[in-house]
Amino acid sequence: MMLKDRVALDIRVSGIVQGVGFRPFVHRLASRYQLAGYVRNMGGSEVEIRVEGNYSLISSFLKALLDEKPPPARLEEVLIKFTQADNLEGFSILPSAREAELYSMIPPDFSICDHCLAEIYDPNDRHYRYAFNSCAWCGPRFSIMRGVPYDREKTSMLEFKLCEDCEREYKDRENLRRFHAQGISCPKCGPKLWMEDSYGEKIDSEDPIRDAAKLLDEGKILAIRGLGGYHIACLAT
Repeated sequence: MMLKDRVALDIRVSGIVQGVGFRPFVHRLASRYQLAGYVRNMGGSEVEIRVEGNYSLISSFLKALLDEKPPPARLEEVLIKFTQADNLEGFSILPSAREAELYSMIPPDFSICDHCLAEIYDPNDRHYRYAFNSCAWCGPRFSIMRGVPYDREKTSMLEFKLCEDCEREYKDRENLRRFHAQGISCPKCGPKLWMEDSYGEKIDSEDPIRDAAKLLDEGKILAIRGLGGYHIACLAT
């Protein structure tokens, strides 16, 4: 393509576009249509996109951006502006901008998706029976956030460093659900389940879920610590 035929667009997308796999999605689309540029989170509920390339391919990119967005994403506004091409090479996910914003649409917690649930039930999967399994399409968001934009270092997952396997998935551009997904973890590197008695002393348990179910069967009352607080559990008989 001749450089004189190259066009560039600055695109601002607002809505639920942080914490839902939107940046990796944009990266895949840009690679599909052979566009250069970048994508990054802004300070509020926005994502900034710069694309450069052939006008026809950019038009296809914009259509796919609207038609193929990740399931949890919600696009409230898409602002597009033609700009001067900088002859960028390749497409990158840049670090989030530290832009002051007064408005922020924080993503809610999402119920587990069918894909993650299947992994939990698969004895051959490394997430087998892992209670905190999640991906770009599901899992906690609002309950673990400590600030915006939505990045791992601004969530309670900061203290859980990715293991080699999770790091590999995080960096794998072909991994539809975990490429650049901020909250992923596994039994090796993520949060663990444990049990405590009424005095706060830890109880030895190889399977806290099984042992908790046994206590409920015995008529005990349990306080289950969840993402956003505690749930009281008992047999209602």
